[in-house]
Amino acid sequence: MNKFIRNTVFFIGWILSPLTFWNDAFVNIPLSYLMANLFIRFIKCDFLLLVLISYWLTNIAGLFMMYAVGKDIIRSRGGVVKEIINLLITTAVYSVVIIALGRLGIIRPL
Repeated sequence: MNKFIRNTVFFIGWILSPLTFWNDAFVNIPLSYLMANLFIRFIKCDFLLLVLISYWLTNIAGLFMMYAVGKDIIRSRGGVVKEIINLLITTAVYSVVIIALGRLGIIRPL
């Protein structure tokens, strides 16, 4: 695979993954909100549930993209278990924030 393409896929995966403190608030949650607005037209279910599932999917997609093109980088790095625990905690905290915003009526369909 071309190095430029690998680096681009890894960068997009990093942006979508929960590896930084800012990307969920500025990328994943808005993207999840937009995805849920699109899906609500085809899938009749709770909007907040769609936002939450979309949020998890963006995180999983980001991690998968990074893993797919950066296996060697991830394997050579120490503390993988600690990183995974941090990722799970971050995702859980943002999931609670999404649920709270939905319950307060801040997150609702367009």
